[in-house]
Amino acid sequence: MMDQVHKYHAKLVGQGLVDGQGPVELYGLDDEIYTNREAVPEAVTALFSRLNINSLIIARPNQVQWSIIQELSRLNQVLICPCDCESLTFIHDIPLVERLEASAVARALNRRKGCIVKDVGIVTTGSVSLEQAFISFSSICFATFVKFFADCLNGLTGFGTRPEPRSLDILFSIMEPCRPLEGANTLSRDIPRGEDAILASLDQAGKIVVDRRLVDSFFGNISYRDAGTVYISQTGSSLDELPGHIDRVPLDGSSTCELTASSELLAHVRVYERTGDTAILHGHPRFSVIMSMHGGPLGFGENRYVADVPVVAGEVGAGRHGLVHTLPAAMEQTHAAIVHGHGTFTSSPHALSEAFETLAGIERLCYERYRSLVAANA
Repeated sequence: MMDQVHKYHAKLVGQGLVDGQGPVELYGLDDEIYTNREAVPEAVTALFSRLNINSLIIARPNQVQWSIIQELSRLNQVLICPCDCESLTFIHDIPLVERLEASAVARALNRRKGCIVKDVGIVTTGSVSLEQAFISFSSICFATFVKFFADCLNGLTGFGTRPEPRSLDILFSIMEPCRPLEGANTLSRDIPRGEDAILASLDQAGKIVVDRRLVDSFFGNISYRDAGTVYISQTGSSLDELPGHIDRVPLDGSSTCELTASSELLAHVRVYERTGDTAILHGHPRFSVIMSMHGGPLGFGENRYVADVPVVAGEVGAGRHGLVHTLPAAMEQTHAAIVHGHGTFTSSPHALSEAFETLAGIERLCYERYRSLVAANA
């Protein structure tokens, strides 16, 4: 269990979710409660006894994220309700708790994966593994970031309540630190030849997408088409830990691998059919998601554009309102599209490096577009 404690502590730090300015406590239950602390506090022991969990994270996010959460807590008092689709589906809402007291926190966590404790930080749990608690922690950070920036922009541009002066002060103070990460594209531009090369390229692409913080926790997916086979990340897999989690799906239906493949497999297949491309990346870049929601709800079948990139509506899956019906056509000309309140898909007829460059480039454009709109309307 201690190896899991160390692993997810390293992930919290490595992905910039925490910066050491507050508590970063991880607990995992096996034959006893294991932790990175010297001792297990009574409140933590009480939470393990009150809840059906085997893991717990109590941590204060990085300073920028914490300022966002504190402001949202001031404005909302009881619950923070996310505005992006993935967060609404995965964490629903985020309870606010006054103090780190076992009974109060247990009540909040009885029906939710995490909560925010005033003056302490984020508390998340897992019923099976520390990975679950880590995913929920990361997701709460993503959900609150997107909500704060989206609410400010929509309020400034007439699509919501105008932000209070205090909120605007916070917004302007954190804009520069929130600039998308820059760096060299280290992915090979060569077309991978053979299964081993394809798997290696998927692994490398997944890692750089996570390193550049273009995807939240274990969300997003990635695929590569080689003749009649699609290699695609499994549903629920972490893009920075893809070895052993790539499914080989024959397009002739001769395998049942699609049962464990990404839930967006069919959308990938339809994009390949429509574009003739061979590589697809899907991430959740924060400003791309925020800008996709600028202007309010988007009806199914409607389009809008952000920096010449089409924004489409669509749910996960192949249902009546599934993105499988909207995404392929949108990507036919641009090889990119943003799904409203969800994330960005990019494709390439060559290597994954091109799809990655497009994904990162769209996020930079969305960030600059956000800054210009805020500056013009503040």
